Amino acid sequence: PFFRDWPLSDPANFFSPEALHHWYGEFWDHDVQWCKNALGSQELDFRYSVLQPIVGLHHFKDGITTLKQVTGRAKRDVQRYIVPVIAG
Repeated sequence: PFFRDWPLSDPANFFSPEALHHWYGEFWDHDVQWCKNALGSQELDFRYSVLQPIVGLHHFKDGITTLKQVTGRAKRDVQRYIVPVIAG
């Protein structure tokens, strides 16, 4: 590789993933899946569906477990609601 002659070079330092994309992906892949397992998909969807609609935030009238394609804004809104949803 091109960095072979560089002293103290570590590819992990300069080939790092984009932090924001990584954190959103980790949240969706792990934290939401944990919530599905803890509460059940139907209960999680129900709790998201009964939340008060707020101007500027996405309202998940059918819940979140059936979402196929999720935009960054929708992921952000899921993150904003997740603590009150889990608390009940």
